[in-house]
Amino acid sequence: MNAPRTWHDADGTHIDVRGLPAPHPLVQILQLVAQVGAGGVVVVHHDRDPQLLYPELAQIGWGAEQVAGDPGEVRLRLAALP
Repeated sequence: MNAPRTWHDADGTHIDVRGLPAPHPLVQILQLVAQVGAGGVVVVHHDRDPQLLYPELAQIGWGAEQVAGDPGEVRLRLAALP
C-alpha cells in the first residue's frame, strides 16, 4: 500500500488518499486531523464521497464541506466546528 501524500498550503494541510483501499483513507484522514488539531484545516483529496468519515468527524467536533477540486475528485475541507 502506498502512503498518502501530504503537504501544507495556504488553505491548510492537504492529504491525497485517492487510490488507497478501505479503510486506509478513513484512518489516515483521522490521524491527520488529530495531528493538525482544533485550530487547523485539513483538505482531503479523495476519489469518492467518504460517507463513513462524516459521523467520525462529528464525534470529535469537526465538520466537512465539499470544495472545488479536479475533475473526478471529491475535495473536502475539514475544520473544527465553532
